Amino acid sequence: MARQCYLLSSQLPVPSPDGLFIAFTASSQLHIRCVATTSDLQIYDLPPGFDTSCRFIRWYRSLDKGTITLRSERSKIGDECSSQYLLLADDARILVYHVKSSQLYAEISGATTLTKLADVDFGQTSDQVMVCSDFGHKLQMWSLKSKRAVEIKDFKYGVACHSYRPNTGHLALLARPAAHDILLILAPHSHEVLSTSELSTVDARGIKYSPCGNWLVVWDTASAGCRVIVLTANGHHFKTYARSEDELNLGIRCLQWSPSGQHLAIGDQEGILTLLQFTPHMNFFHPSTVQIRNGIVWQEELGQSRIRSYAQANQPAGPPSQGVFQAKKRQTGIAMMEFNANGDLLASTSSDTPSTVWIHSLKSARPLTSLIHHSPIKALYWHPVLSDLLLMHCAIPEPMVHLWRASWNNPRILSLSLQAPIGKLQVAWLSCDNDKVRFLLSSSDQSAIGQISYDGEEVPWHPGGESFARMGPEAMFDEGHSIDLSPAKLQADGLPANMPTKQWNFTMLPAWCMTSHHQSPCLLPLEDSLVDSPSKRILYNDFQTNRETADRSMATVSTPIKIAPPPWTCHYQAYVGAFYVSAKSSLPRDVAYEHLEASSAKTSEAGVWKGGMVMIQLLRYTSTPVGPYDEMILLPGNFDVPGGHGSYTRITRIYVSQRDTTYNGRKNWNIPKHIARFKYTGDFSAPPFTVQLLPEDPSTDTPFFTASLQPLAFWTPSFPFSSNVLKWIGIPDTLVQPPLPEGDPREVMCGTNNWYKVTTSIYSPKAKLVWMDLKQPGKEAKEERSNWWPGIKRWHLGLWLQNTQIDLGDPELVKV
Repeated sequence: MARQCYLLSSQLPVPSPDGLFIAFTASSQLHIRCVATTSDLQIYDLPPGFDTSCRFIRWYRSLDKGTITLRSERSKIGDECSSQYLLLADDARILVYHVKSSQLYAEISGATTLTKLADVDFGQTSDQVMVCSDFGHKLQMWSLKSKRAVEIKDFKYGVACHSYRPNTGHLALLARPAAHDILLILAPHSHEVLSTSELSTVDARGIKYSPCGNWLVVWDTASAGCRVIVLTANGHHFKTYARSEDELNLGIRCLQWSPSGQHLAIGDQEGILTLLQFTPHMNFFHPSTVQIRNGIVWQEELGQSRIRSYAQANQPAGPPSQGVFQAKKRQTGIAMMEFNANGDLLASTSSDTPSTVWIHSLKSARPLTSLIHHSPIKALYWHPVLSDLLLMHCAIPEPMVHLWRASWNNPRILSLSLQAPIGKLQVAWLSCDNDKVRFLLSSSDQSAIGQISYDGEEVPWHPGGESFARMGPEAMFDEGHSIDLSPAKLQADGLPANMPTKQWNFTMLPAWCMTSHHQSPCLLPLEDSLVDSPSKRILYNDFQTNRETADRSMATVSTPIKIAPPPWTCHYQAYVGAFYVSAKSSLPRDVAYEHLEASSAKTSEAGVWKGGMVMIQLLRYTSTPVGPYDEMILLPGNFDVPGGHGSYTRITRIYVSQRDTTYNGRKNWNIPKHIARFKYTGDFSAPPFTVQLLPEDPSTDTPFFTASLQPLAFWTPSFPFSSNVLKWIGIPDTLVQPPLPEGDPREVMCGTNNWYKVTTSIYSPKAKLVWMDLKQPGKEAKEERSNWWPGIKRWHLGLWLQNTQIDLGDPELVKV
């Protein structure tokens, strides 16, 4: 496991181009964190709600500076090479910050009025901001000095439809005012139009200057075939490269310049990778059978303990095809390609074999090696300094990175200890020293900084000579980490001045038990417990010191819990499956309840089950008062409420992926929340995908619930959904929840004594029909509980609710 350091955030952290800083939002604040010291350089207060509505975080990237360098080289270049400006934007405002200033640098309001931003970024300099609007297809170039904007209409907005010329800063743009594409060349700073020319393209898809600035290429849409137009720097036609009419011609998939500008790599839809020096120079192919003469083919292996590693494969080797991974849409051709910093190596993948990476040598004009993985490749990243070091990001839910270097005996697979990460994982290189490199692996709620030596070995994390406390949570399993700190040291670390000098256990909280509101380690003496009522934060100690149960009970670790009283307004995406169960059948208590509630007398006295519509809900919250988390809910129909209060639905079993919502859900509304680990195969944002729920104890890998979501085989329209509709089919929008028993630890699994009624309001502007498959792995079809709930069928029609909002009101006391 790679040694690491943690970050907790509300959104995906964004590293600066030079890898020295990381920007992320948390608790309505923007944090600028130094990678070397893992301490905050700046903390800015954001406008209310801005951290959840923020859609863009962009660092300024200089055209000739701002890349990752060695520490020794940075001292020669000076601070000017560091990224110092960044912007945040939602659909109403753009905020610009300077990392050396504690105040807001600039704000742009009203850049768009009738629609949302399509994209926003810095321009040639840090005082220029580009704003793209999809309404009217216009581009605004804002000057932070003059506070004015230049507007360009009919702009073909997109990542590849504009390009800055290196060194000079001239801007090339694609526009389409009528039936033809127009190329505009704009002057630096003033954005005066220097030249316009009509292109002979059907529908240009992109434009890109060469790194040397001497050439400009435009590539056409796939329907025009494999066609690239080469222009001089000022936009004059030089030549056109196109496949002959006799060749199969399905168009261009991707295009990349080499760092020197000597080669242009073209990946087409047929799976051929062509290198041009304005004439075809060499071709590389991606055959379905891998055999490399005088080269090694590496294959990923999964051991008995689910430890991943590389082993040499026998040649010829057969990598998995696209059909194995059940892709939503079949792709063809070259999927991605990246030159290394020296331009002598080229890494690429093909859509036909999406889990296989080919590394080609331009010096020998042949494949150097190939790496076959269990999962498709999401991205390829060459290191900016170590030109032969490649990071491969695979589409797996586990927090891992795959590394290859030409000088290593074998590739490496490094694991980081992110616990139940929410959302997609992303990876990026960070700053490096003369003997080690760093990378950032992040999800929407947490991040980890990994560190390895040039030889691929783990390097203990001691940023800037700081104390051991800034290491990752795996450090709590090492021996000898109790250190005696003086009172002055304790005060310097933020502890109360009146605390006596004692022996302290000093460890970093695991990421899965920290909220985005707490970035620093929390310390308590082992024999004390503290309830901080004025700040409404609970700090508790679990006195179990058994090392084998430390991961479950967080032995000797103090955990802060955020108190969030009702009402709540939350935003999420959900999948809801439903089936009807008659009251004539019996309620399966071991399915309907978690063991704590099933064995409690409070549950036994909670009214008679009446059957009805059973609903299983899978939710991913993106915005709540306690941060993002995943959730699974079971509502097993209606129950009579004692005391003649009628029949209502209730939540009897519910699992979540973080502790803050566990405590608050139980305390506020009697919702019996429990912690579980959520494991996904596929992308939660759109079916198909599979989710498995595993116990909180990480030593257990057997899921207790599995569900798969599949789209319908035929097209169906989307429609708005409101919880008011449920009343029409006899499902009330009001929950009546019985009191809860107390669990362990009681500071999180709190018990209650009263009945509560709460009214919910749910609205989704876009809902679609899906299939929910409840087939449980390892169960035969004839078994009673092969589909989790006894006696039901495997497939159930459900709803896919997107961009959903729920309002949970104040609880109303029910006297029984």
